[in-house]
Amino acid sequence: MVNPPTSQYAENWRNPLSRADWLSGAFHADLARTLERGCFDMIFFADALAVPEDGAGDYATTLRTAGKGAIYLDPIAKAALVAGATSRIGIGATVSTSFVPAYAIARQLLSVDHLSGGRAAWNIVTSTTDAEARNLGHAGIAAPAERYDRADEVVRTVGELWRSWEPDALVHDRSRGVFADAARVHRIDGELSRGPLTLPQSPQGHPVLMQAGSSPRGRAFAARWAEVVFAIGDSPEEMRELRREIRDRARLDHGRDPDAIRVLQGVQPVVGWTDAEADAKLAALVAQIDLPSALEKLARLLHADALDASAPAVEVLAAHRGATGSIGFEDMLAAVSARRSLTVGDLAIEQALNQLHPQLVGSPETIADEMQHLFESEAADGFIVMPALYHSSFEDFVNGVVPELQRRGIFRRAYAGATLREHLAE
Repeated sequence: MVNPPTSQYAENWRNPLSRADWLSGAFHADLARTLERGCFDMIFFADALAVPEDGAGDYATTLRTAGKGAIYLDPIAKAALVAGATSRIGIGATVSTSFVPAYAIARQLLSVDHLSGGRAAWNIVTSTTDAEARNLGHAGIAAPAERYDRADEVVRTVGELWRSWEPDALVHDRSRGVFADAARVHRIDGELSRGPLTLPQSPQGHPVLMQAGSSPRGRAFAARWAEVVFAIGDSPEEMRELRREIRDRARLDHGRDPDAIRVLQGVQPVVGWTDAEADAKLAALVAQIDLPSALEKLARLLHADALDASAPAVEVLAAHRGATGSIGFEDMLAAVSARRSLTVGDLAIEQALNQLHPQLVGSPETIADEMQHLFESEAADGFIVMPALYHSSFEDFVNGVVPELQRRGIFRRAYAGATLREHLAE
């Protein structure tokens, strides 16, 4: 998962081990090549359509502190760039169903899929904030249920547009003078578009569908549509329960093969050549976080005027329910805060360090032990690796953890297929 300048670590942009050229093509091309060297299934780009605001509608705090969302290059542009810089790794782009027309989504992503030789994925989001809605000409963001209802219709329409050309519709017969068989290209049935698309099907048919909603409605959406689910679990038991729920819903509610869904758990690895070195790296990351600054960032996130560091986090979260626009995210914050009895100060530090995502800290062997256990105990089909620092955290992982996983025979040494969907099936 790639979303500089901060990622999940708020001080990423200030750390001397982190690259600062995240507005350049070289930053993204170099990173993609590193991950391809590590045989990653995919690199995917997060996105939002507004600079995050505080409760008064001001974006100053986000910009001054390099808050998450202060900078977002267009993910389709980055995906196209990475397609030209790599040959095997999958490439995911985040596109909102709330504001981007279905036809535009279908054409943009299928274009990347063709240009990359069948390596594209669509990270489906509904957007969550009034600031995003206003940037796109709306008075405010719709309620979550309404957003997901629209997302269902958009995804259905996009899928039909991707299939509006039958697989063999592009004839390209020079001798007969027949370019395409119009009888195998169809309009579609729906209110959002009539089709057909201006592109035939890609080498993998169509881009892989990816989704990260963790609310009950988001999980239902994932069970219906997603091939890849980006999940966040605070414990192995919670991870297993979420994976089981999505698989059961997919099978019972939609007749899908649950083994066609990959539930990937988000983790932030801190890798050292020894456990002691990794612990020292983590301590240095924590030491760079200033509590007053972390409290200011948390107050912006929760749309609070000021926060008492000693107050129970669960009480403050309840008092500012709905501020982030993401029910699932807020549920996760509340659950972790309750289980660990966090104060507001604790929550602010954890949010600045890793956004409460699970951390894997240790030597390559220690981290591989944890990943192997989660995988073999069916807590995860795989992992979304989120760095503390760009690019050094990824380089540490590729140089240390990947070879250890390969040595154990639980991770590929080379790509077997050409398309992203083939990677995911390995």
